[in-house]
Amino acid sequence: MITIHDDATLAAALAAACDNTSRALIERIAHDAKASDLWDLTCIVLIDDDDTDREFEEVLGYPPSLGPLGGEGAAVEPYWSWCEQHRDWTELLITAGDSGFAWFVIMPSGWFEARIGIG
Repeated sequence: MITIHDDATLAAALAAACDNTSRALIERIAHDAKASDLWDLTCIVLIDDDDTDREFEEVLGYPPSLGPLGGEGAAVEPYWSWCEQHRDWTELLITAGDSGFAWFVIMPSGWFEARIGIG
């Protein structure tokens, strides 16, 4: 799992082995966040096929199967502001409170379907 939250981690992520689709998504999100003066309120999380539910929870604070609104016996509800498919990748926008902070989570579509695919 790669977490991108500033220019240094962005450069490291782009230098790492990513496919063209995930690289383009990272570049677009970072460009848009900087152009909107929201870069300091943006975190991009790139999930790999080998990443676990536990790693997701360590970064985002809740397990992917439940989301922050779910719980034992609770109705399953999407917890992202929007979800978009890009070839073999899924992109989620998850906002945090009223501060304007947002996570952009990019994951293989198979990872999404196996753990989250409820929307």
